[in-house]
Amino acid sequence: MTAVTGAPAAPEGRLSVALRAVSVIAHRDLLRQVKRPGVLVSQGVQIVFFVLVYAVGFDGMIPSVGSVSFSAYVFPGIIAIQVVSIGVASGQTYAWDREYGVLRELLVAPVPRICLPLGKVAAGAGMVTVQSVLMLAFSPLMGVDLTVSRFAAAVGCFALAATVFSVVGLCLATVITRVQTLQATVQLAMFPMLFLSGSVFSMRDVPGWLALVMHLNPMTYAVDLARQCLLGGGGLLVWWVDLAALGGILAVALALLRVRSGR
Repeated sequence: MTAVTGAPAAPEGRLSVALRAVSVIAHRDLLRQVKRPGVLVSQGVQIVFFVLVYAVGFDGMIPSVGSVSFSAYVFPGIIAIQVVSIGVASGQTYAWDREYGVLRELLVAPVPRICLPLGKVAAGAGMVTVQSVLMLAFSPLMGVDLTVSRFAAAVGCFALAATVFSVVGLCLATVITRVQTLQATVQLAMFPMLFLSGSVFSMRDVPGWLALVMHLNPMTYAVDLARQCLLGGGGLLVWWVDLAALGGILAVALALLRVRSGR
C-alpha cells in the first residue's frame, strides 16, 4: 500500500523536525557567544565586582545574617543577579536578528515559529547555567558548605531561573520592536528587579510596604529558592512555593511568547 502524497507528517515527525530546528538555532547562538569573548570577560568582571563589594567589603561590617556569614548569605543572590540579568538581556539578540533581517530568513523555514525563540532560550539558559556552575566552585571561599546534594539542587535552581528569565527577555523583545527602546526598557527594569529581590540584603529587615513590593518581584522567588538550595534553609518561603511561583511565571511567559511568535 503506497503512501498518500501530500499527507501530513506524523506527530513524531513534526516533533523531530521542531527539536532539530531548536538545536540548530541554539548551536548558532552558542557559536556567536563563544566568538565574542569580550562579552564573557565583561560578565566575569561584573561578578568579581559584586563579590568584592557585597561579599567581601560588607562582610566586615555585617558579620552574620542569622546563623551564616554575610558573604555566604549573599552569595546565592550574587549568582542569581548574573543569571537573571543575562537571561533578560538575551532577548536583545532576537531584536537584533529582527533588525538585520536574519529573523525573516529563519522564519521561511518549514518549522513552527516558536522554534526560533525556544532555540535562543536553550542557548542563553545553557550558557548561563554553565557560568553558574563555575561560580559555584567558589562556594567554599565564600563560607558556603557545599555538598553534592546542595550543588545539584543549586544547579537545577539556576537552570530554571535562567530559562524563566530568558523567556521573559524574549517576550519583551517580541512586544517592543525597536532595539533602542528595548535596551532602555531592560536597563530601566533590571536595577529595581535585581536590588528589590533580597539578593544582597535580608527581606526580614525591610518595612512592610517594601516587603510587599519585593514579593511582586519575580526574581525574589529565584533568589529565595537559590538561598535555600545552597544554604540548606534560610528562605522566607517554603521551597515549593518558590518553585510554583517560578513555574507559573514560566507558563505565562511561554504562552505569551507562543502568541507573539505566531504572528
